[in-house]
Amino acid sequence: MANEQLADELNTEGTITVCISKNAYPPMYWKENGQLTGFDVVSMEAIAEQLGLGLQFMEVAFDGLMPGIVSGRCDMMRSGLYVSEARTNVADAIPYLRTGPALLVMSGNPAGITSTDDLSGKTVAAQSASANAEILGELSESFETAGQDSISIALYPELPETVAAVQNHRADAVIETDVAAASVADSLSGRMEVIGGLFDSDTMFGMYFPQGSLLKDAIETVVIELTEDGTLEEIAVQFGLMPENIASVEEIQG
Repeated sequence: MANEQLADELNTEGTITVCISKNAYPPMYWKENGQLTGFDVVSMEAIAEQLGLGLQFMEVAFDGLMPGIVSGRCDMMRSGLYVSEARTNVADAIPYLRTGPALLVMSGNPAGITSTDDLSGKTVAAQSASANAEILGELSESFETAGQDSISIALYPELPETVAAVQNHRADAVIETDVAAASVADSLSGRMEVIGGLFDSDTMFGMYFPQGSLLKDAIETVVIELTEDGTLEEIAVQFGLMPENIASVEEIQG
């Protein structure tokens, strides 16, 4: 009965529809010879295989990811979004990888940013509807409360636009996940650099599901199995991620 109910829940019979952002980045996911690959993709392939289900990825705009879950357009979403209270108020989540914010600046760090205090009075680009934008907003409010200059937060729909803002001198830095920031810096061959260690790194990337989803329960069970048998750590190593950053069973179960 449970399997029948799960099948009825899926948008496409026998197939999990996973929403991802249109702007892919290694090592999480990217296109190689026209095919998606990366840690998120190969991990989901292993999960779907265990469930005996097919898998299809739907690319949507970053700010359309959570609406896609809430509306039920996506069976699930896995696209480098932090697990946050605001998101878990409207959707269910499974944490799967430890991460945290980092800053991306032009090579040589011309704005001289070495601590979060240095962001007072600076312009920082962020993706709209992102948890990183919320982090900046809270930090900016703390500056104002202390009588310091606030942060000018420049919001853009997608990651490439935030990077372009710094390259075109419209912003001093980009705030992004440490994984994405490192990927961008690597792709630009030294023209930009990552400043890490300024923010807490105890956040998690999460897979999101419509509230009450049977798929969430089924995938959580499989993720625990693949965590315990080391499969997810092996996939992490395959794509250059630190295996110790894979969420523990205790973290998955909350």
